[in-house]
Amino acid sequence: MTVKFDDALQNHTIDELHRDEEEELVKLLSDKYGLPYVDLRGLAPEPDAMQTIKEEDARDAGLAPFKIVGRKLYVATLSPTNSKLKEVLSPLEARGMELILFLCSHASLEHVLTRYADLTQSSKVESGNLELTPEKMLGLMASFNNVEELKKVFDDLIKSQILYKTTRIIELIIAGALKFDASDIHIEPEEDKVRLRYRINGMLNDITFFDFESLKNITSRFKLLSGLKLSTTVNAQDGRFSIDLGEVEVEVRVSLIPGNYGESFVMRLLDPRHAVSNLDNIAFPKKLRELIEYSLGKPNGVILTTGPTGSGKTTTLYAFLHKMYNSEIKMITIEDPVEYHLEGITQTQVDEKKGYTFLSGLRAALRQDPDIIMVGEIRDTDTAKVAINAALTGHLVFSTLHTNNAAGTIPRLIDLGINPKVIAAALSLSLAQRLVRTLCDKCKQEYVTDEKDSRIITTILGNMKTSGKEESMLGFVPEVSYKIYHPVGCLHCNGTGYDDRIGIFEAITMNPEIEKLLITNPSEREIREAAKNQGIPSLREDAILKVLQGITSMEEVSRVVDLYTE
Repeated sequence: MTVKFDDALQNHTIDELHRDEEEELVKLLSDKYGLPYVDLRGLAPEPDAMQTIKEEDARDAGLAPFKIVGRKLYVATLSPTNSKLKEVLSPLEARGMELILFLCSHASLEHVLTRYADLTQSSKVESGNLELTPEKMLGLMASFNNVEELKKVFDDLIKSQILYKTTRIIELIIAGALKFDASDIHIEPEEDKVRLRYRINGMLNDITFFDFESLKNITSRFKLLSGLKLSTTVNAQDGRFSIDLGEVEVEVRVSLIPGNYGESFVMRLLDPRHAVSNLDNIAFPKKLRELIEYSLGKPNGVILTTGPTGSGKTTTLYAFLHKMYNSEIKMITIEDPVEYHLEGITQTQVDEKKGYTFLSGLRAALRQDPDIIMVGEIRDTDTAKVAINAALTGHLVFSTLHTNNAAGTIPRLIDLGINPKVIAAALSLSLAQRLVRTLCDKCKQEYVTDEKDSRIITTILGNMKTSGKEESMLGFVPEVSYKIYHPVGCLHCNGTGYDDRIGIFEAITMNPEIEKLLITNPSEREIREAAKNQGIPSLREDAILKVLQGITSMEEVSRVVDLYTE
């Protein structure tokens, strides 16, 4: 029998034996020197610990800082008798650091020291600003055209052993999110893997999975970017950083919470290039647009937008501000947080730790003699009362309120303790909205509705006709069946069948019928009935009209709006 001798395998085996022998020797020496032994080969050293000692000093002294907790610095060394060890560590002790020494092998030391390269690469990270230039973006984006190709790029990068891998993974995470206009990035540890997802057009999409070793490095870098505590893993934290794209800066809001398998990150991207600041870019029904223009033309009053989180309420308020802005009036906002910066408007951000709340901000803003005030959200009785009183004293007030529909605004204000008679005088317009995905024009497919969908559409169109909303019906009349579209999926839309989002709306304005009801503490249903003659489509009516126009699908509006009851 012929025996083949593999030199490479043999040398690798010998190297492994030598490393294991060294580890065993270091364990014995640890008893001699009275220092605990540590194996750092599988550990991700903390960047803030490494920053306490320069790389050249660490190499000269044969030491590796790998962990920091408060004033305690954990340091591994090859030899506690090294003459340069005390020279490097003494200044740290003088600054009040408590040094905890460990004995380690050459392999452990080199494992930590090689991470200084990543730390050097991320020098711009310390200021909370990641320089992702247009040139770098173009290079990254050229490597993928759709989500499937991005997944392949991630897989190849995660499996590779290239230098600065953590930095490149982070750059790719952000570049992919920006290319596909993702609103959020989610990094979620699970039992045996870590999931990366983007929220695109309001829906989460799996992008890739990676291991926990990669998560440690990515987590440390994002914490460093966001100004978060690296040593804390059991508390929720919030931070932020910016992505420098040359002409614009994209702000990223970071939220971190502890989970069963590690820390879960959600990063919200606020790209000013995608901020809607023009009423013409919002798909209001014609009648509603006229009412908005009329309400904005009043010298005072309250305009409220309602809807769930992520339904575009703040974007709508920004469009109102943009419409109203001119150099002759004073405009102040109180926001949590300031999402986009608007030129010529005084924007302030809530900071509850410092006592600057919506209420205190609103009171302070009124002392600045503003013409228009935007309050990010009315959360409590006092804020509601001050906002309503501001409208009664000559100010135009924009704000948001958490209710399910436009009619729910009045019962909610009454629940907050606002006098019903005052509501009648102050409330100009209550607007409710949702966001639905728009069909991809390159792959959407026409079909004839089945009996179920035909019945829904016919019922809604019939109700519009009987309630005097013919002007809003865009020429559609109740029929037996309808030609509409459903999503298919292609490379252009990453297989989803949708490529953007659009708003659906409803509103009520104060009229004599609603005023008469106010003293009776009316329900949402009673207010909705009293507002029917205003001729404004409801959420489900506006949704169906957009389905009939081929803008969105029955599947999509059914996900967002109850089409059966109103």
